[in-house]
Amino acid sequence: MPAPHRSIVLSPTARLALLIGLGLALGPLRSTHGQVDTTDAATPDTLQRAPTDTTRRSPADTTQPSPADTADASPQPLRPQPVAPPLYGRARTDSIPGRLPHVSVEMMLADQVGGFLYDLGEYGWPHGWSPRGLAPHRVHLWFDGFSLDHALTGRPRFELLPPSFLSPPRTGSDPGGGAVGVHTSWRAYEPKRPVTELRYRFDNSGLHAIEAGHSQKRRLDLFGRPGLLHLTLGYGGRKADGVYDGSRLRKERRIWGRLQYQTNDWTFELSDRSSLYRIGAHGGAIPPGETFLTIYALPVAGSSVRAPNAQRKTVRNDLTARVRGPLVPLLDRRAELSAGWTSNASDFRPDRGTTDTTWTVKIDGGHLRFRQSLRVGAHTLTGSVRGALWQVAGGNVPQIDGTQGAAHVLLRDSLRLGATDLVVDAGGHVTTEQTYPSLTARARRSVDPLRLSASVTATGQRGAWIEDDGFAPYVRAFNGERSGIADHVIEGMVGARIEVGPFALGLNAFAHQIRNAVDLYAVSTGASSPTTITDTVAARAPSTPVQRAGLTLSLGWREDARRGLYATGRGTLLESLRANESSLHARLARTLPRAYGEGRIGARFVLFTDLTTDLYVRARGWTAMNSRWFHPPTGRLVVPPRQTPVPNAPGLDVGPSGTVDVRAEVQLRSAQLFFTFQNIQAGTQLQPGTFVVPVYPLPPQQFRFGVFWPIFD
Repeated sequence: MPAPHRSIVLSPTARLALLIGLGLALGPLRSTHGQVDTTDAATPDTLQRAPTDTTRRSPADTTQPSPADTADASPQPLRPQPVAPPLYGRARTDSIPGRLPHVSVEMMLADQVGGFLYDLGEYGWPHGWSPRGLAPHRVHLWFDGFSLDHALTGRPRFELLPPSFLSPPRTGSDPGGGAVGVHTSWRAYEPKRPVTELRYRFDNSGLHAIEAGHSQKRRLDLFGRPGLLHLTLGYGGRKADGVYDGSRLRKERRIWGRLQYQTNDWTFELSDRSSLYRIGAHGGAIPPGETFLTIYALPVAGSSVRAPNAQRKTVRNDLTARVRGPLVPLLDRRAELSAGWTSNASDFRPDRGTTDTTWTVKIDGGHLRFRQSLRVGAHTLTGSVRGALWQVAGGNVPQIDGTQGAAHVLLRDSLRLGATDLVVDAGGHVTTEQTYPSLTARARRSVDPLRLSASVTATGQRGAWIEDDGFAPYVRAFNGERSGIADHVIEGMVGARIEVGPFALGLNAFAHQIRNAVDLYAVSTGASSPTTITDTVAARAPSTPVQRAGLTLSLGWREDARRGLYATGRGTLLESLRANESSLHARLARTLPRAYGEGRIGARFVLFTDLTTDLYVRARGWTAMNSRWFHPPTGRLVVPPRQTPVPNAPGLDVGPSGTVDVRAEVQLRSAQLFFTFQNIQAGTQLQPGTFVVPVYPLPPQQFRFGVFWPIFD
């Protein structure tokens, strides 16, 4: 059938060729003050503060911008305004993601308090993250201020993000009016000296992954005014054979470029990102023998899967233009105006012999955002307006047609009263199907050695296109009312943390209520019941609200120690308060375990003077549950039947179970090395194997190696 994505692939290549050409042309340009070339260490940035030591933890407060640098002594000094700090959320790591052993963003988020990871096992697959008992589709991903959710399925596309090029991910409010927002952006690359960064990974199941990024800055004065030109290019490619047939990451390519020009008052930026992603989409492992445990009998079990030839493919391109400066007269704070264009083509090819039944949907979208801050007395106010419009540009799915749009208006008020920080976010949201308000209030107070926090959120549900219109024959549309006002989500959290000597203790309690909680449920097809993995799901909602409450206890001993032994641990108890209200309530309640947690014990030391090593053992576990089924056509995680959550094994639950990993993170001067031995307990007398999502076994005894290496030119 035709390849609707060719123009999408060629377009970013042409743009990047232009960016590369500009970079080569600007190479001979000399900085006003010159650049000192040395092979020892990076010289301090003469335009911005030097980067912090990545071997130490960052200070607690990372939301404040650094003061303007005054080291430039030219007659026309260049003192660009610092980039505005991230507006939403708190950073969940103290290092850039490229320096961490995690292979994807959702793996980093899994370490958050109350988080649970629906791990599909294989590299590059769309794992799901559940924060504080909320479903994975209630998490919304924002990249550089624009949504990176799939416009059709509503699923956050974590797997499309290259960790090496990202700023630390942050979690907090969703500016689109959802329950949880995850925010990240391209790295800032602070050093003025040109730098090339390489990140390489391989493992014993055929993984080869490379990410390479280059950044350089040049002093470029235009029209008699001092300015700084910043060029950044990046490439990422990976493939993985996988352990089970049909799980192969066949091809992935990521290309991006950013051209930024900065003066004392203005910043102009043009960036482009292109992604090609093709991966297997099998329907789960099938026991090759008489007993269910034969699914772990590799290599024989590796070829015993449902629909081994099914595939999913994504071709996506994002072009963004941004300007920051004094856009609003009489206001001393800079405003930001951003515009973006996205082209996304998604294919699903089921495993049905030689018949060409590939389902294709091509969607184009435009985005616009404006943000302005101002100071009124003790209050810092930040207002923003954003909108998006998606249109189906082609495809062969009759239910998916026309346009979908959304507009959001938000106002934030930040205030500090003594030792207490207060933040209030209020918003109004209009989509094609819904209209609803949102309100979030948060408070934090630090009185050594105690830190307290509390928050409450009232917002709506952002429905997905396939939930409202369906996707025959795989998704049946929701038949209920989606007014938006009635589909509200109310969530509250309180937390406390105390540090006494080498010990740290944290306690967090959370609860939420969702009215008209729409989710995808596995349903029967014809006379058969959903007792095996099925491709047919339906959007449904319980008739009464869904309520959950939980408690997370965190413990730490010398967790920030630079040398010696340390230990950390976290456990969560989760309860569904209305589990017996209806059959849908009961099925939804069993998608998460009632207790889960993880622990880590290790030692930090130095070998041979230069090898700063962090060696640790990490274990996680969970009690019995039904979990969620993976839906290959959409990539969503759906609610399974109550009585048969594990196909081919009636009466079997998912868990109780767990995993054990051994990891070593070694810093050799500027390079970071990773050695990981995952699931060492699997395939032994202790445990034949395990899985979190039925039936996608976690690969046993996986060895992975990685290196992150910055090279200063």
